[in-house]
Amino acid sequence: MQIRHLARHLLPALVATAAGLAAAPPAQAQMTSNKLSDFMIMDVCVDQHDRVLADQVPGDPGCSRRRNIRAGEAIPYHLHNYPSPGSPCPQRLGTVSKDNIPVTKDGVTRIISFYDRGVDHSCPDADPDAPSFGKLDAGREGGSVQWADDRYGYIMGSWSPVALSYWLTPSCEATPDTSGRFRYGWVIAPATLPPEGSGGFAVFQSKLVNTKGGAEPAAGCPKRYNKPFTLWMHDGFTYKSGHAMDSLISLRFSSSSRDGDGPGPATQVEITYWTKEFGLTRWEKWARGDWVHPRSLVAADKLGRTLFSRDTCSRPYAFHASPAPGLTISDTEAKGDYSRVLTDTRTGEAQTWHMSLCSDYTNLVKDAQGGLIPSWGQAISDIFWAE
Repeated sequence: MQIRHLARHLLPALVATAAGLAAAPPAQAQMTSNKLSDFMIMDVCVDQHDRVLADQVPGDPGCSRRRNIRAGEAIPYHLHNYPSPGSPCPQRLGTVSKDNIPVTKDGVTRIISFYDRGVDHSCPDADPDAPSFGKLDAGREGGSVQWADDRYGYIMGSWSPVALSYWLTPSCEATPDTSGRFRYGWVIAPATLPPEGSGGFAVFQSKLVNTKGGAEPAAGCPKRYNKPFTLWMHDGFTYKSGHAMDSLISLRFSSSSRDGDGPGPATQVEITYWTKEFGLTRWEKWARGDWVHPRSLVAADKLGRTLFSRDTCSRPYAFHASPAPGLTISDTEAKGDYSRVLTDTRTGEAQTWHMSLCSDYTNLVKDAQGGLIPSWGQAISDIFWAE
């Protein structure tokens, strides 16, 4: 594994904090933390006695104290995506609500990002059979499981109605029967973030495994692993809500160059944005200009124009400088598309990339019932909690 660092440079739903992460820090300290774990869990507003204020969300004038939500606490608000302008009434709250919460099983805590699909059933034209926000609609929803140890924060795996997916890593050799086999499967960033305006990069080995339904992992460890290129930046970013927040922006390319200084032949990258206020706050997928969707057979540039026309996301983060010496990232001024050019600094080879998918979850919706304790953990395989 190569690691190098260069200086430079958020209506219905759910949230919770980790009893297993350690004792909750003072609310004011949480607001200035540089620990990645604080960027992975939603915050709640609290009073001077550390009690959750159900009618306040981070950013409200009355929210002067906040902390990570704790496992088992009711979630007073939810993170929704944005509907396209002119969408029908049932979609006025967006189509997906997300909660970034800690879930504890048998004394072990993990952080989950649950994707709750739904429509606004108060609308007269809402389909009564459509999924509902704040309710576990079996066979329709999913999410991912994360954790942070003393070295890195990482995604262990994900689940959906179609499959349970996880990343096996070289840790499998020493811990083949525990959740340790998923350690550093999809690395987000170091456990302690670099200073604001700084970033880094690394290459971690992993192997994606997909199972049908909730099937358990097969015994044994992979003989070979893939080597995706991961790059991160700690910087400020303005979301579609118009709010600028301290953010961790993490890029995971589908492959890496031989020397590990750049993405090499990669044709796809997923970019996640993490904030102290809300946890996983935004997600983007980009594709290289010559990439074509394998099922729809639609090219990357056309997918980019379709996304842009929907107006559900704002402009992406602009890299003023790349933390990786073998890579430059320059946004273009193309109309009707979010695109950028990635250049290998040693060969001069340049490729245009297009943002083909995006969800910004800063469309905050307060829970009309003052907060519910979610049952999201019931939907997730226990393999991620096995110690």
